[in-house]
Amino acid sequence: MGFDVNRLAYCGIYCDQCSFLTAYETNDRKHLQPLPSKYFERHSEKELSEFACPGCKGDNICGDCKMKECGMEKKHGSCAECDEFPCSDLEGFAGDGVPHHAWAFENLKKIKESGAENWYRDFKPNLTCGGCGERLSWYYTCPQHNGIA
Repeated sequence: MGFDVNRLAYCGIYCDQCSFLTAYETNDRKHLQPLPSKYFERHSEKELSEFACPGCKGDNICGDCKMKECGMEKKHGSCAECDEFPCSDLEGFAGDGVPHHAWAFENLKKIKESGAENWYRDFKPNLTCGGCGERLSWYYTCPQHNGIA
């Protein structure tokens, strides 16, 4: 997996780490099981094909998003490019109690500091288990190696 700017959402979520998309792409529901209950209960019975998503910069399945609307309007690749970073909408998103929203905000801070390509170079090891190469997602870690080399 190489860096694809189109898979970097405006808010800092990187699509290749999305539990839903990873479950679809690997055809494996194990990525859905450790989701926070607010997501798991709502989506646990869906067919994996329903999680096929072109990402935030396509016709995503996540719904309306203030960060996406703003990023598109300002023609930014992510919120890290904005002179108003971090704005109150992004801070509210990061502080809403959903762990991957806070992680996404941390991604943006690193992107702002060192650029998207450098961020991805450091981030890429989070996408696969260092012990066996298994694909990981937001909440799923390799049970054999706990995602560690």
